[in-house]
Amino acid sequence: MFLIPLACAGAALAFSLRSAPADAPKPAKIALVSLTEARRQDLPLELSAQGHLVALNIVDVRPQLTATITAIHFKEGDEVKAGQLLFTLDGADANAALQRAKALAAQTQAQLVDANRDFGRATTLVKSNFITSSAADTASSKVDALKAQLKAAQADIESARLAVSHTRIVAPFDATSGAVAVHPGSLAQTSATAPLVTLAQFTPIGVEFNLPQQDLQAILRARQGGPVKVYIDGPDGAPIAGELSFINNIVNSDTGTIALKATVPNRNRTLWPGAYARITVLAGLDKDAVVLPPQALLEGPQGRFVYLGAGGKATRQAVTLLRVQGGQAVVTGIAGGASVVLEGGANLRDGDPIRVAAPANATSTATASSAARPAGVTP
Repeated sequence: MFLIPLACAGAALAFSLRSAPADAPKPAKIALVSLTEARRQDLPLELSAQGHLVALNIVDVRPQLTATITAIHFKEGDEVKAGQLLFTLDGADANAALQRAKALAAQTQAQLVDANRDFGRATTLVKSNFITSSAADTASSKVDALKAQLKAAQADIESARLAVSHTRIVAPFDATSGAVAVHPGSLAQTSATAPLVTLAQFTPIGVEFNLPQQDLQAILRARQGGPVKVYIDGPDGAPIAGELSFINNIVNSDTGTIALKATVPNRNRTLWPGAYARITVLAGLDKDAVVLPPQALLEGPQGRFVYLGAGGKATRQAVTLLRVQGGQAVVTGIAGGASVVLEGGANLRDGDPIRVAAPANATSTATASSAARPAGVTP
């Protein structure tokens, strides 16, 4: 009497197993996300870059003649002024050469005076037919030759004076001195590979940097309206104002960037040549820029994208990130006012259904309202 129910139960179980296909699709899981709105607003166009500080004027001080250094008139690291005496070289040889040149010039001058006198007498005698005209021509040629010799002697004097001036080496501009490679008594040689000292100008100072070529037109438009302001992050974090001073005349085809240079007053000498610098260029106003929170942007094999959350499903939309400014991502590729997935988009796929989470303030308000109601009372 117990076999019939068991058989019936087995048949029912077999029918149930045959009725449910093994590959039946599972219901789609609805992702919980939060949305934000893509906003349009006018933003100052701030272009950020990394660069290095450079001295606008830098020179390796080298001797112009080979001589012994008799004195050094500054210390390493000193601030020197334009025209300040830096080194004195032994000028004995240069002064001797100058005196020889002066003596030769005086000798030639005396010979020229005598030759002019002879030429005058010869001219008179030719008129009286006492000598032939060829003798007068010879006297004239001698005068011309001595005049040429006198000019050469005077040039030798100037050359010797220049050599004497080279025994005093002065600073060509206001600068900060570097390490001194010589000492009094050292032989300063014109063929030496190392300079006597290197001078670098700190005030003003320059900064070299590169920007993407797509920013070039904005910079050129801004430059038409006047000087383009540039800010450099100082050592203490405070921005130091400067001005764009140079735009290269060619775009680097390998990197797709344009080289620029700015000038900064650096009155406090806090900026140092060769140091890393972070630069911000104010290139006018970016009108109706579309901005999003940076966390809304995702990146895949094809580039950056966002998920639009309209209609209860996620729609993939490619975007281009122009820059991050003021905590907002400035993008192109979507319209202002579009609803964009802010949180929860990491595991989404294009077309997935979504459910929008209640804002945190709404949830907290509802919780507080429930707590305030007496037990058993429903809204």
